[in-house]
Amino acid sequence: MNIFDTMTALFSGERVSHTDTFILAGVVLALFVGIRTLRKRMQNKD
Repeated sequence: MNIFDTMTALFSGERVSHTDTFILAGVVLALFVGIRTLRKRMQNKD
């Protein structure tokens, strides 16, 4: 699975398999949680 090809297909309206969609959603969710946690840690250090 190529993440960029899947994102391009989603936004252009092409059909994408459910598996690819769930994997992409999981990656986005993990990035969101990771960035939020990192920001909180950086603010607490100051």
